[in-house]
Amino acid sequence: MDTKGAIMRIFPEIPEFGEVDFSQYSTPYAAMLMAFLESGKAGLREFEEFIEENGGTKADVGKFLISVFQYLLIRYRRYGDENVEVPAFKVFLTLKGWLNEHGFENDYRRLLHSFVGYLVDIAGKIAERSDCEIGPAYMKTAYLLTIEAEETCGKAYFSELRKKAGEMLAKVYKDCGIEEVLPEKRENGC
Repeated sequence: MDTKGAIMRIFPEIPEFGEVDFSQYSTPYAAMLMAFLESGKAGLREFEEFIEENGGTKADVGKFLISVFQYLLIRYRRYGDENVEVPAFKVFLTLKGWLNEHGFENDYRRLLHSFVGYLVDIAGKIAERSDCEIGPAYMKTAYLLTIEAEETCGKAYFSELRKKAGEMLAKVYKDCGIEEVLPEKRENGC
């Protein structure tokens, strides 16, 4: 079964999937993945349409996307696999847009609150190994996610994480010679 090929067909904009080991990825959506791969179609929108045309639902697509993200995080946490860092970050951002666009805002918030700490860690590692265009972009995005988590939940953990991410971003900016003011938490939080 060419799981990697199918996932890369769904996410052609994430070529970094080519370096990810999917040998331990298990999904109840295997038949669906292979049928999509064999269809010759490509892209998330086309995948979504393919699933719906074949009796599936948007919820099935969302569960599949979440399963890919969770697999990447397991590879990152359990195996220290650096190859999953960029794909995990990009899949999370895809999930953010896709879940919110399709009415699964609560699922998105749960993912954000559960995994934003890992995303900050991942962004920091990406920034360490990247140039001064890519590194700051990942770190700023992670910082903005901490602000969002703090605003939508308000727990002290998210305030501390925002401060940590802000310090990491300030260091990346300093190392790259970037003079930019850090975005701050808005006052209209939850």
